[in-house]
Amino acid sequence: MVALRRIDCSASDARAELARLRRLLSPDGEVVSDRGRALTIEAFGEPLPPRQAVERICRAVAERGLPAVQHFSRVLDQFELTAENLRVPATELAAAHAAARPGLLPLVRHVRQHLLAFQLGILHQDAVLRRGQHELALRYRPLRRVGIHVPGGAAAYPSTLLMTAVPAQAAGVVELAVVAPPPPFGSNNPDLLAVCHELGIREVYRLGGAQAIAALAHGLEGLPRVDMIVGPGNLFVALAKRQVYGQEGIDM
Repeated sequence: MVALRRIDCSASDARAELARLRRLLSPDGEVVSDRGRALTIEAFGEPLPPRQAVERICRAVAERGLPAVQHFSRVLDQFELTAENLRVPATELAAAHAAARPGLLPLVRHVRQHLLAFQLGILHQDAVLRRGQHELALRYRPLRRVGIHVPGGAAAYPSTLLMTAVPAQAAGVVELAVVAPPPPFGSNNPDLLAVCHELGIREVYRLGGAQAIAALAHGLEGLPRVDMIVGPGNLFVALAKRQVYGQEGIDM
């Protein structure tokens, strides 16, 4: 852990001290919280900095698939993941949509309409350049399948779903797979499930964190791999996206 400390901005070494602190807190830093240290000990038998932990998670999921994801879900999310409860059933999505609290779905439709109008307005159009008998065409085609990571720690984030799914739909992506951690504010949250159903998303999986990114990148039993991964998350999610970049497209 890094102890709370004061940096005097007027001191001659303040700039160097701030740079050192940024390095410690960056994705390549070695800072591990007490909880993170305990979890990595349970998961790997030793305390690991975030970068090394994510590397091991991604490697395990690539090599072992569902059993590895089940292990990390049990240790990191305290959730007993099975092949049967990995994917949220369509009936649960429909039930959440039918029971949505008043005002939620009209607001979602209003926001989606504005997002869609903007995204369609900036969408690349086919360009053709003709010179005599020659024709040069530049065409844009949507990706086949996109994975969306929706965080679910202290709150639910339907807004994340709108800001990631609607641009993909505007581009013409047909298959959208949403992953969200299993706690109450993630893939078990009725608001999030209701918004998924409203947007026409039928693939929702009870996965979060680095193991979810690895599962999207490599695919596993019951969850086919995707072509691109988008959506925010914590440091472990950011590191996992960097880990799979090159094999997968990621957002900015």
